Amino acid sequence: MSVLAEPKVETRRLVLNVAAASAAAAGVGLAVLHLVQPGLHPAWSVLSQYALADSGWLMAVVFVLLAIACGALALALPPERLRRAGRIGRVLLFVAAVGLVLGAVFVVGNPLHDVGSLLGNLGLTLAAVLVGRDLRRGLPDVPRRWSAAAAHAPWISAVLMGVFLGTGTWGIGLLNRAVVLAYIVWLIVAARQARRD
Repeated sequence: MSVLAEPKVETRRLVLNVAAASAAAAGVGLAVLHLVQPGLHPAWSVLSQYALADSGWLMAVVFVLLAIACGALALALPPERLRRAGRIGRVLLFVAAVGLVLGAVFVVGNPLHDVGSLLGNLGLTLAAVLVGRDLRRGLPDVPRRWSAAAAHAPWISAVLMGVFLGTGTWGIGLLNRAVVLAYIVWLIVAARQARRD
């Protein structure tokens, strides 16, 4: 019986490694984008605008890497550690992955990009809270607090970005980058926590 269960555990760990590596690679891709397209001011431009330049394919790659991270994490989450909210969060990770793929295929200005942005952002921010709560159960105090901060950072950043977007003031681009960075950090943290036995 344990011989049959072991490959499943090893496969899950491999998929969780893929999730963490994809999220980290997306972060590297974002850093490279800023180097190859220095003309966009980070405070005023959102990341999706990078897709409109000659090297816009790199922004599509970043979105696909984030979609892979979401999908891989959703697939490999240990079901025995998820309660109802965590199971809903798992579905939302798949929704986020679909949204990110739409964001990769359709550039900013296309209505399907907007749909993808809505699905990706809403799915990932809610999934981080719902799945994150289940994954940090049983952690010691200090790691649990850091885990909670990582899980709540995406929605806090997104709300702040929404406020700035509504006012059209300086800093919308920086907050957009903060949201995506929060996604990346949470995906890596969640993949590590999901490996915990």
